[in-house]
Amino acid sequence: MAQVTIYLPEDLIQEARAKAKAEDSSLSAWLADLVRRETAGHEWSRALVDLLTHGEGDLVEPDDPPPEEVEALS
Repeated sequence: MAQVTIYLPEDLIQEARAKAKAEDSSLSAWLADLVRRETAGHEWSRALVDLLTHGEGDLVEPDDPPPEEVEALS
């Protein structure tokens, strides 16, 4: 496994150590997991990207719309 040196402010290091300890993990493993989550390939559909960035395309109702609202029982 490769080694990487990073420089962080002391307060950020302490926060990261506390988070890692709370998850019963080493700082190195916790940081690796953080990088893994942040770099995971979350692809958005081309249609959604076009709609959001260029206003092109149409919103389509999903095949399985959410259920109608139901009143809460008292």
